[in-house]
Amino acid sequence: MSTSAGERVADGEHGWRRLSRRSLWASAVKSLAIVAGATAGLVRFLTEQDWTFAGIAAACAGAAVLIVLAVVAYDAARLRASRWRLTPERLELLSGVTTRRHRSIPRERVRSVDLRADPVNRMFGLTVVKVGTGEHAGDDTELALDPLARHEAEALRRTLLRQEEDAPEHGPLAELRWSWLRYAPLSVWTFTGAAVVLGALYKVFTSFGAKSLVTRAATALWEWIAAQPLLAVPVLLVVNTAVGVLGAALLFAESWGRYRLDREPGRLRLRRGLLTTRSLTLEERRLRGVEVGEPLLLRLGGAARVRAIATGLGKAAEGETEDVAALAPP
Repeated sequence: MSTSAGERVADGEHGWRRLSRRSLWASAVKSLAIVAGATAGLVRFLTEQDWTFAGIAAACAGAAVLIVLAVVAYDAARLRASRWRLTPERLELLSGVTTRRHRSIPRERVRSVDLRADPVNRMFGLTVVKVGTGEHAGDDTELALDPLARHEAEALRRTLLRQEEDAPEHGPLAELRWSWLRYAPLSVWTFTGAAVVLGALYKVFTSFGAKSLVTRAATALWEWIAAQPLLAVPVLLVVNTAVGVLGAALLFAESWGRYRLDREPGRLRLRRGLLTTRSLTLEERRLRGVEVGEPLLLRLGGAARVRAIATGLGKAAEGETEDVAALAPP
């Protein structure tokens, strides 16, 4: 007789399990971002030292190999030190390369399960699982398994929320309508988009040693504005707005692409994201209400934001600006 993924998780409840070793491949790919930045700085430095092209290429290749090996070695140590298990009473995680840490969450306190996979993790079939308890104090309100295989993460989600694998869904409460894209630019980000892009480009060019080029371009732009303000100011406003509208549309597509809000037995499940996929499951009994917000620009456009008022939603990761309580796009 074949067994379901949920049954396999339940069968292994009393034994410690490892995180997915495919994380090593994902870490190697992600380390290429560090390699790019380090290589740019190294090229700039060695060029100033009058190194030959062959020497610079060899130095960059050596640095790239060392960076990738260091990142993969650290991830291997992290995986070796990490264990997790699911018992009838608790979800437990042992972790820590230098300082060992044992965290656990009682299963009866589990209020939400958040599955997230960035493009690199998706490439290797991996998912980060965040389990929330709905508490607001202390550091032990959320436990993250980073990463698990996709099928294992989904099985754990069902097991923690006591959902049978063949349990029927009640059908979608909402699905993405691309006509909602017209509301994406109704945000202050639309008017600051060009400044954000220019700031990012400035960092890129200066990292490659092109600060003088940026300075000359900025000087030329300022001289043009000063010479023809009646023409320059409207053009800059139009360009700024166009860049902001395009950026808002792209962010909307990435964040809310494939959006679907389903009602499963006793819970809500929200899925969304084109590149970075996210699946959030929330128990209905923890839902205290729904907030409909109408910021000025959205209100003028006849739109609004819908947010859940509930325990167990957790919080956005460091450096992220998304609203984890949002139930739908604007």
